[in-house]
Amino acid sequence: MMKKNLYAKLNTSVSEAGSQAKDKFETADLVAAIAKVSNQRLQGPMATQELQNESTSAQNEQIAPGANKAAPVAVISESEITVLSLPIKKVKDHPRNARHIYDPARIDEMATSIARDSQRVPVVVMKDPHEPGSYLLIEGRYRKRALLSLGRESIIASIIEPLSDLEAYRLSLLLNDQRNEQTILDNAISWRNMLDDGTYKNQEHIADHLNVKQGTVSKTLAILELPASVISIIKTSPSRFGMRVSQELRQLAKCVPEKSLEMVAEQVRDEKLSVRELEKMRARKEHAPVTRERSRAYPLQWGSKDLGSVREFDDGRLKIDLMNAPEELRIKLIEAVKKVLTEAVPIQND
Repeated sequence: MMKKNLYAKLNTSVSEAGSQAKDKFETADLVAAIAKVSNQRLQGPMATQELQNESTSAQNEQIAPGANKAAPVAVISESEITVLSLPIKKVKDHPRNARHIYDPARIDEMATSIARDSQRVPVVVMKDPHEPGSYLLIEGRYRKRALLSLGRESIIASIIEPLSDLEAYRLSLLLNDQRNEQTILDNAISWRNMLDDGTYKNQEHIADHLNVKQGTVSKTLAILELPASVISIIKTSPSRFGMRVSQELRQLAKCVPEKSLEMVAEQVRDEKLSVRELEKMRARKEHAPVTRERSRAYPLQWGSKDLGSVREFDDGRLKIDLMNAPEELRIKLIEAVKKVLTEAVPIQND
């Protein structure tokens, strides 16, 4: 019995030590990420002006030319990060969080972990500059969603200094990357939104701010050119769709119908199709001879007005073009088609 108790205590202490070590690494990640964001701020236009001022001072002090001081470097310590338990209703999602896609199964897994071991890793927040007493969640949306699913009313948070929109986004991106959770589609959605609202001036601004190649930026944004139905499939398992896979899908989209592309995306999602197999498929489609679809067109007249046409394909499809029809007439025609389908009796096969 004593031996069992000893082993139980030993296992508990080892587990606790492991958790404490993980907590320290998480805090160190946050400290390092904040330092990177702060250093980028110091090395921006304002830092340049500071260096010019220092250069002038150096000249006044008769310091030799070229011996200017180095660019300022931010030093962040754990003592500068306040950790508190906050009312979860006071913590709102920061609009510049780098994540946009959430896996419901992962939220459930995290909720189970929190229910068993409590919330060990604080989320990262800053004070809301527009609403005193409230906070903006920069990183930790999965933990917040898990806590809400458990009906918890408080959340443990690391409170950091206020950041600009660009700084908040970069910090969120850095922390996500450290946890291997950021996806290409998350980046594409964020960058597109920030370009549209002027937060980023252009693709070069994104590349410079995040220290990535401009080609990477353009390829990432191009993912959003895929059909909406295919993007919906990618959202169900975005980690399966890296840059190479996404680029192959874009090229394949030029060769196959949307429905076929959806089936390919589903195979990639279900891990039934590798990137090499996707490359071979795309190459075959690109070199396949072009075949014309056989169809017959019937013009649609309304009095003396040409409304458009009905096109009948050999595979049974009908395509109705009413681009010249008034809206009221289009509505009546659609209602007429619905009526025919409702009144027609389906043929039952024995």
